[in-house]
Amino acid sequence: MRYFDGNDFNMSNTCVAFGSFDGVHTGHRAVINKLLDTSKQGYTSVVLSFEYDEALLNEKKILSTEAEKQYLLSKNGPEVMISYKIDRENKDTPPERFIKEILVDKLGAKVVVAGTGNSNIKVLRECAQKYGYALVECDTVLADGEPVTSERIAKELTEGTLQKANELLGHSYLLMGKVMHGKALGRTVGMPTANLGFSQVKLLPAYGVFGTLSEIDGKNVKGLTNIGQRPSVDNYNYVTIETFLLDYSGDLYDKTIALEIYVYIRGVIKFNNLDEVKAQVVMDIESIRAYLDKT
Repeated sequence: MRYFDGNDFNMSNTCVAFGSFDGVHTGHRAVINKLLDTSKQGYTSVVLSFEYDEALLNEKKILSTEAEKQYLLSKNGPEVMISYKIDRENKDTPPERFIKEILVDKLGAKVVVAGTGNSNIKVLRECAQKYGYALVECDTVLADGEPVTSERIAKELTEGTLQKANELLGHSYLLMGKVMHGKALGRTVGMPTANLGFSQVKLLPAYGVFGTLSEIDGKNVKGLTNIGQRPSVDNYNYVTIETFLLDYSGDLYDKTIALEIYVYIRGVIKFNNLDEVKAQVVMDIESIRAYLDKT
């Protein structure tokens, strides 16, 4: 998959889907699958992903950074992904102008794929003949009778219902970032740890301990991940993402890893000493192995 970061691009003869694609959930996947199928008619498949300036988010948290979208879309995704920047200067661009100047003139769209629930579906229909593209519509994906949306998934994650969030996503919730130096507490209990840096606009699940898989140098490594403040053996009040890596050895510092959150294990517990931590970690690892060995 080719990747363009920014608004400087020019293409021709494309089949395009556009939007925030926040979470790359099952609703988005339906649009992408329709895009891929339609592109077989001889078009270049393009996903134009909106990347909002952080100042425009107004403290709203996002499900996926652009790097995470790129990671998810690289698996059975389009030929091209573009991270299209939206800032104060272009945020109020009228829909028809966006269609003409970006989709038609810059991307050379011959086909536009959109969900019937897209907020711009009416103007997309009205402009199709005028600007010479075909509009292919995709039915809204429902779960339990309600549309799958990024807002709905965010609510599930915030409320601690990870399994439901993952069902709506169609994949395990993903966190990507660079491994940073931490307190290396994992070494004291006989395991390497990875302390993951993360964007401040990234939505974290309700705090707790999770069974995870980390993709490291192309290999999946099972892990026990603590997300939240660290009351185990200290009282630091900042949030960390710390993964105890099972069956792994090696230097991870400054490497970018993809952390997939598979299952909630327990809430955060305050321990009195490292012996208590080690005993709990051993029990947690047994739970994680039992779950991940079945997936």
